[in-house]
Amino acid sequence: MSWLRALGSALLATFRDGPRLWWLAPLIPLLAFLPEFAQHVAEIKLGMFASPQAFKALQNDPTRWAFGYAKIAGLFLAIFASARYWALPTEKRNRWWDLRNVAWRQFMLGIAINLALSGVLYLLKAGLSATAFDVVNVAVSLASLPVMVFMLGALFGDQTVSLRRCYRTGWLQGVVMAALFLLAMGAPAPTTWALMLWDALLVSFMACWAGTGLAAGYGLGRKALTPEAEVVAA
Repeated sequence: MSWLRALGSALLATFRDGPRLWWLAPLIPLLAFLPEFAQHVAEIKLGMFASPQAFKALQNDPTRWAFGYAKIAGLFLAIFASARYWALPTEKRNRWWDLRNVAWRQFMLGIAINLALSGVLYLLKAGLSATAFDVVNVAVSLASLPVMVFMLGALFGDQTVSLRRCYRTGWLQGVVMAALFLLAMGAPAPTTWALMLWDALLVSFMACWAGTGLAAGYGLGRKALTPEAEVVAA
């Protein structure tokens, strides 16, 4: 029951605290908002919304894709930045951009593991049926949940985080983090200037919610460890 209460608190914190970043650390949501809105401006200038035919013809336009890459980069930067903001001690949050306390060795190892798994999945996709690949993809995603805990713990400045500890005690932590992250994400479809603005705002909110959810899930898992268990797990 205590876990259910803690999960409810983490869920509440995710959707309550995400939008607060607009006035606590506005640069974070702007990382997602500005490239998203810039892409919509480019889409309108290209005439993409003039007709269904124009939309289909221009959806792979190089200009649109150039803005799209920037949008994706901004989205992930905003997610990681918002997660880091809430994971830091209160007195250090105003310097969320100061990355000197990141456990870089662990963080880069987590990145490398994720890239390697992505490469393996890419190679497997060519030789498997769609159904078989979906099964393998889900299995790999579940098996690598502790890697996500490991990588983000390093980003949050947890110098004690280790793969061994995450695979021993981080499963539920990873499930909660993934669930809160996925719950916060969505895919709106813009059609007008007003909707472009709303879409960009919504994406920035989703980035803040997703990152806040990652931090809340990580914190929930850490609280579940007693001091004695932390010593053993480390």
